[in-house]
Parts: sequence; C-alpha cells; structure tokens
Amino acid sequence: MRNKLIVETLGTFFLCLGALVAGDPVAVAALLCALIYMGGPISQAHYNPAVSFAFRLRGRAGWRSFGAYAGVQLAAALLAAVVAGFLLGHDSDHAKGAVDALADPAFDGFGPVAVVEFLGTFLLALVILMVGTSRLTAGNSYFGLAIAATVLGLGGAFGEFAPSFNPAVGLAKSLLAPCAALFEGLAGAKSFAAETVFLAKVFPRFLAETGLQLAGAAAAAGCFRLLFPEDR
Repeated sequence: MRNKLIVETLGTFFLCLGALVAGDPVAVAALLCALIYMGGPISQAHYNPAVSFAFRLRGRAGWRSFGAYAGVQLAAALLAAVVAGFLLGHDSDHAKGAVDALADPAFDGFGPVAVVEFLGTFLLALVILMVGTSRLTAGNSYFGLAIAATVLGLGGAFGEFAPSFNPAVGLAKSLLAPCAALFEGLAGAKSFAAETVFLAKVFPRFLAETGLQLAGAAAAAGCFRLLFPEDR
C-alpha cells in the first residue's frame, strides 16, 4: 500500500499543479497521459477521489483503501496549490474581485455547472472502468491515451463552465488564491483575509460540486455493473 499511496500523491500533485499553471488543456492532457502510464502498474493511477470512489463501488477496492487514496489525493492538491501560488504569485485584482463578489449568491449560475460536473465525471469514470478494469480490454496498451483523450475532449466541450471532474483539482483551484497571498508577506495579509473570506463563502458550492462528481462516479460504477454483471 505504501508504494501505491506514494504514486497517488505524486501523480495527483503534478496533475493539480499542471491544471493550475498550464494555460493549454492539451498540455494537461499530455501530462495526465504520462502520469497514467507511470502509475498505472502500481496504483492504477486514479489521481482523483471520484475515480477512487468509482473503483470502490465497482468492487475493485475496499473502503479503507478508498479513504487512504482520497486522503493523499486531497493532501497532494493542497501542496500543489501552495507551489502554484508561489510560482504564479498573487493577483491583487482577484482579491478586489473577491470582495466585490461577496454580495453575489454563492450558487449563482450553478445549474449548468452541476449538470456538466455530473455528466463529465460520469463519462470519465466510465471510460476508466471500461479500459482499466474490464475483462474485454484486459492487457490493452491504449488505456492512458483513452483517458487523456476523454479529459481533453471534455475540457474542450465544456471549458466555458470551468469544470474539474476531479475533487482534488477543484480543491487546488479553490485554494490557489489564498495560498498565493501567503507569499506576499505582511503586504499580503489584507489580500489573504479577503481571499479566505471569499473561500468560506464559496466553499459550500465546492462541496456541492464534489457531491455531484461523486454521484457521477457512482452512476458510472452502476452502469458498468449493469452492463457486465459477471465482471467482478
């Protein structure tokens, strides 16, 4: 288990860091593809608590394993937010925008985002289960390409909604601005306070998005078991 958790930590960290720093979704998909081939033989390369949840419901992991995977994935997301905050620096205009946005409802425009997060995570988890756990595709060499292509396609199709399809990536995005403000020292104390207050305001939305991602993963596991009841 130790090696699996180390690989999950490294893979999730670099995936979250790439998602925060890179402006090109193709670069993120390419990075994910390489990380999947790196970690697949060891940890099955989840790098996503929703995917780990799908594996649990699929019957390929226990609750204890799921908890350990999700724990290191979220910890890696926090570390990625800190490193990305240091690399990118803090945008003072973002802090001002955060203060102005405090008067807006936290769930404003949430409906379309909710649908995209659910459907996107469902498709991503289903593809992973199909190419990574099905007896019909056992031993294939294209699983990394299929998963990376799914992420790239979903990002291109639904990019305007800024989805993550991954609670770890979503957490890293939420924590980026407060972490970046930490590196401004005393001068950034006001910005950090504003970013933290804004984070507290929108955190229920993050939790709702995470719930929808887990629901999408659960639906994917259910769909897989319905299609292949004999495949355990």
